[in-house]
Amino acid sequence: METSPARPLIVTCGVAMALFDLGALLPGNPVVTSVGGFVAAAAVQALIIWRLLHGSGLAWTVLVLLSGSYTAMSVLVGGPWETTLVLSGLLALLQVVLVCTPPVLAYVFGEDNAVASH
Repeated sequence: METSPARPLIVTCGVAMALFDLGALLPGNPVVTSVGGFVAAAAVQALIIWRLLHGSGLAWTVLVLLSGSYTAMSVLVGGPWETTLVLSGLLALLQVVLVCTPPVLAYVFGEDNAVASH
């Protein structure tokens, strides 16, 4: 398996996704209505991270759109913000920041990785 400085950043993004999911399981958080939906969301997020580790531009785009829109919507809700909303918004923003770093961008969109993203 290829070593790249982008891989630890992508794995850290995956950890931030897991923390985001664990925040939904905190007591008093009505977001999780079914176990099946939670498992499906976690599976999709794992698929995104797996594809990012293989250099997929589509996975990068989906991650940026989902996490970025969650962050934007968290801000647009208006204050006063609850602690859970602030922390989950920061975790989503952290995901966007991690995948927009130069090593990850070069890893995903570099010329030598053109075939792997399909």
